[in-house]
Amino acid sequence: MSVRTRFTVTVVTIVAVTVVLFAGLSILALDRALRSSFEARLRFKAQTIATAVDVHDGKISVDPSDLRAVAWLHADTPFAVYDSSGVQVAGNPPARDARGLQSAGAPVTRDGGTFGRVIVWQSNVWIGDFDRDAALVSLVVGALLTGLGVIASRRVARRVLAPLANIASLAERIESHDLSARLHAGGKDELARLCASFDRMLDRLESAFARERRFLADASHELRAPLAVLRAETDLALRRDRSSPEYRAALTSIASEAGRLEELVDELLAAARAEVEAHEQQTIDAGDLLRDVGERVRPAAATRGMAVEVLTQPRAVARANRANLERALLAVVHNAIAYGRPDGTISLRGAQNGNGVTIEVADNGPGFSPEALAHGTERFWRGDAAHPRGGSGLGLAIARTIVEANRGKLELSNGSTGGAVVTITLEPSADHSFT
Repeated sequence: MSVRTRFTVTVVTIVAVTVVLFAGLSILALDRALRSSFEARLRFKAQTIATAVDVHDGKISVDPSDLRAVAWLHADTPFAVYDSSGVQVAGNPPARDARGLQSAGAPVTRDGGTFGRVIVWQSNVWIGDFDRDAALVSLVVGALLTGLGVIASRRVARRVLAPLANIASLAERIESHDLSARLHAGGKDELARLCASFDRMLDRLESAFARERRFLADASHELRAPLAVLRAETDLALRRDRSSPEYRAALTSIASEAGRLEELVDELLAAARAEVEAHEQQTIDAGDLLRDVGERVRPAAATRGMAVEVLTQPRAVARANRANLERALLAVVHNAIAYGRPDGTISLRGAQNGNGVTIEVADNGPGFSPEALAHGTERFWRGDAAHPRGGSGLGLAIARTIVEANRGKLELSNGSTGGAVVTITLEPSADHSFT
């Protein structure tokens, strides 16, 4: 059953139940009011007739003229007057086997004594007829209201649920290779906001699919080159018998390309694991982390004559996955070692500010080119100025992926006095008890 049908059924059910309850309670209230009024009117008539009856010498005496006057005033109400012994002395004979009769009585009293009783009766069939007529009218009105409810609810459902129908139709049309369709719903109500959120989600999905397609194309290209070298070296080595030095040279080339493949696969796996591992976060001190990273990269920096300095503020505390963040920092620092100025200095700085924890990795090399500033964190991007020594083009891209998975931000810039600067901003930790 569709949402529109369920909405219509729900509205019609509510209308029908409301009409039934209202009609039933209304008829019940009117019935009780009519019966109470009818009974009060009978008692009033009985008291009026009892007042008109005379008492002489302790006995009831009914004057014929008074009797005619009472009968004229209450022509629609039969009555009977009984003395104290229960003998009827005036009025009509008691009604028997009549349908829907209701009676009421009043005592004949004088000077504190009771000398008889007056009984009146009248048919209340008309009350039942009124109840049936009211029920019939309520049934007709209820059927009319229910019909109007069906029409109105379907129109309202069609109008209100139109954005949802558009979302469903759009979702059915969407395929992984075409995410360009959008809802573009206007208005400021909840459904309009839902459509806007859906459009934004499609924007993100389209961008993600585009990145993944570009990544697959770049990855296949990067993997194809070492595989082609491996295949060529193997074919050449097997084409004819070769000397030991020739086999050694071929195996050396194969080992080199296999190592490159292994490094590339490790980097790809690291990028893929980043988002999963980022959910396991800890409270970390940026100073301790930077000191550990500095000790790990000093040997690599020393091969190019570079010094590594660590400058941090005390208690620069953030929330992140420590292993992930350390991997990102190592990628950034190795990038600085590879492309910084030989015999220069690599600075690792950590500071706490109002926006969180800021970590900077700076070198005093040539800095980033304008193209590198725009594309340096894209996977497999390599620029001649920023990357003169080649490489996989994944270091800064993996670092950015890891930082963003930890709800941080990575930015590239150049220092005021030259050199490349990579800035990582992380959310501050709420754990003030960290020591």
